[in-house]
Amino acid sequence: MGTVTDYLSSVITKQVDDHGLVVWYDPDGHYQSFAAHLSIPGAAVLRYEGSFFALRHAIEPFIEGFEPPRLVVYVPLDRTQTHHALLEAESAGVVMQPGQQPPGRNTRLSIIARNALKPLLNSDTVATIEKQVEDGQLSLADLDTLTDRGKGISTGVIALIFGSEHPQDVALALLSSDRYDAEIVTRDASAALTALLSRAFDVVLPGGESPDAYRARLARHILATDLSVTLAGDLPPSLVRVSVAQQPAARDACSTLAQVWRLRHDLRESYVAHAMRVARELGLAGMSFATEQIVGVETFLEIEHMLQHHIEAALLHQATDYLIDLARQRQSGFWAEQMPDVQACWALIIAAGQVLREADRVEQALTAPALDATVMLHAYTTAEHPWCLLDTTHRNMERRYHTFDFAAAGHQQTLERLVFNARDRYAQVGAALAEAFVQRYQQAAFHLPTVLRQVEIFDQHVRPALTHGKTAYLWVDALRYEMARELAQTLGAERDITLTPALAAVPTITEIGMAALLPGAQHATLVTTGKNRLALDINGTIIKERKDRIAFLKASTDGTVVDARVSELLPSPKKKLRDAIQQADLVLITSQEIDQLCEGDDIHLARRTMDDILPELSRVFRMLTDLNVQTIIVAADHGYLFGDELSDSMKIDVPGGDTAEVKRRVWVGRGGTAQDSSVRAKIADFGLGSDLEIASPVGFAGFKVKGGAKAYFHGGLAPQEVIIPLLTLTAKPDHGGVSDTITWSLTLGSQNISTRFVSVRIAGERAQAQMFALSPPRVRVEIRVKNTVISLPVSASYGFEEATNAVQLVLQAANPNSIEPDTVTLMISNPPEEKTTASIHLLDAATGVELARLKAIEVAILAY
Repeated sequence: MGTVTDYLSSVITKQVDDHGLVVWYDPDGHYQSFAAHLSIPGAAVLRYEGSFFALRHAIEPFIEGFEPPRLVVYVPLDRTQTHHALLEAESAGVVMQPGQQPPGRNTRLSIIARNALKPLLNSDTVATIEKQVEDGQLSLADLDTLTDRGKGISTGVIALIFGSEHPQDVALALLSSDRYDAEIVTRDASAALTALLSRAFDVVLPGGESPDAYRARLARHILATDLSVTLAGDLPPSLVRVSVAQQPAARDACSTLAQVWRLRHDLRESYVAHAMRVARELGLAGMSFATEQIVGVETFLEIEHMLQHHIEAALLHQATDYLIDLARQRQSGFWAEQMPDVQACWALIIAAGQVLREADRVEQALTAPALDATVMLHAYTTAEHPWCLLDTTHRNMERRYHTFDFAAAGHQQTLERLVFNARDRYAQVGAALAEAFVQRYQQAAFHLPTVLRQVEIFDQHVRPALTHGKTAYLWVDALRYEMARELAQTLGAERDITLTPALAAVPTITEIGMAALLPGAQHATLVTTGKNRLALDINGTIIKERKDRIAFLKASTDGTVVDARVSELLPSPKKKLRDAIQQADLVLITSQEIDQLCEGDDIHLARRTMDDILPELSRVFRMLTDLNVQTIIVAADHGYLFGDELSDSMKIDVPGGDTAEVKRRVWVGRGGTAQDSSVRAKIADFGLGSDLEIASPVGFAGFKVKGGAKAYFHGGLAPQEVIIPLLTLTAKPDHGGVSDTITWSLTLGSQNISTRFVSVRIAGERAQAQMFALSPPRVRVEIRVKNTVISLPVSASYGFEEATNAVQLVLQAANPNSIEPDTVTLMISNPPEEKTTASIHLLDAATGVELARLKAIEVAILAY
């Protein structure tokens, strides 16, 4: 066997290794002699010898099992001459023949010869031989004879050193490490090395230099050429003089090498080091490029920063789906995966862009004619692209902003301007939406007959559910509709899920909203209790606080009722509570985390952590299902407004009169002064018994009152406050299934934890193929110090869920038994007080089961 024959054998072997069964057509009969002696380790070779019947009979035993066979079927005919006789075998594997795609399956002899000879001969010689093969002047045997005569001049010693003669393999080995330097010198292989690299990449490597010097020259040449290839338009004058490959084939080879270098996770550190050095040598930080020039460039971090700046500036001018999609693509790119702060920056850019885009959509939608209150409510909640996404994107942006480390990310004035602009647009459009909705709501006399009312939830939904089995009823304080919608989208397919909008009782404050979730609340009366406090009177019982609500629920419900707080269920309920839940008919779970956190007026803390309730609720749902709860019903007392701190210009006078209760967003009482800056109505208009009146500021304004929160408010009639969710989860029958056994791997993006942002790469593979398709899970990544979680996930290359901080993994397109690798960025939110070690945990987001762990990671970042 000769060089070309060896190469052909390796091509076929690779297809067998990758796909198992290979059907190889040879219409010109070039390879009959080769095929007669073909031997591949662990594989069988069958040959057509005049009878397709006999050949099919010989193939059948190999394809009867579940495992793909290692088999080559050689047919010295054109595929069209077989009349599809081997269609079943082709379907079970891959086809190789002249002209077949992808290129690795193309067996045209001229192509095989060209690929085999490129590492050995100069391009002119290879082109000449390729033409002779195409003209039928050279056979496979002739090619082996020719190459044997010239082999050994240069490539033999290279193969001995690097284990390969392929220029890309040799170049990557040289670029990524100095491990071969000593042997290059000992074997006096510099001339052979430079000749091989020069031919392949059109690089000038002067004789007499050290391997380290060649490494630096080659890296600069490869990266500069990759930049020139991927940069659109003309090069700036300062780059025109930089030496790059000129021949088209060499330019493609350089760019391909750079891409492979970036894709190889085991070589990425060397790429980053060389790219940083070359960028400094080229002076890229001082150059400027237009956006359209650099959208296809991944070569240098400086270009990535420039593109971020350009997209930020463009979003400030006009938010478009194209810009957001471009940012999302870069969020899963090389530099975002390699540098956690880059990924976090892209995530914040995307979040701000989404706020601006949703603001534009809602603003345009509000100009539509004939928008009544019911139409607006459904446009806000149940439309295919609901208006409540404006609130969702704003909440997500604020969380990202308050977890973003501007100091570590460097000079980010444009990014801050983008966030501030998104805040302004949210306040402007959100207020316009609120004003328009309340106006239409008032025109409808505050009566929307087709919309569920909060006071109807128990009797119309909870009580009927109890007749079908154990039911859990969750009262989640301040679970805004859009939050429940986002949570519902992350829940697994093991439950039937419905989300229904409902109108909260007014005023939209905790005392009233929670009582409105009780039995018989549709007949309630709003009453005063002294000290400017309100309560509901239900059938003669005054409901003031949590203990009153629980006592009333237990007295008004048939069967056993057990109550608990969310905090009592997590991370796991005590045995006494677990047993009580299993014995109960109705399980009441309460949560006040959002209100307590946001009304505490630590805006920074609230923005960072208020969404923690969503993954906690997801875990509670799983726990309740495991305790045989058939139906889970989630409702809220009210929504909220949470924007910028209320300025003096946004504060209006209180109506005065006989005041029963007054807060930033609501006044309840009798008499007083009517004003254009607030909407006024009778409590009775909303279906509650009372002679009291209510006033609520227009838009996002607030009353002038002492104390209270600075930016977080509720009580009024804006859709963000008055439209609440009714989320119902019903368990599906368990039909069993197959448990996937996945071997997981976690890779930390750095040697230790030394910055606030940390990246962790997740990969997974099922060891053996099975009949059932692999189902990639939703996962969560945590960094722990002595069982205390010190991290907060902020983004991922793909699949990141804003609501739960979980990541939905997917399968590789080319390998259904492997998980597509994903890089998750985490922020160290709770740095330790002293140097210590941490562990990194990969968890199933649905069950909390640990899938993989990295131990003894040094933590070199401390609390301030």
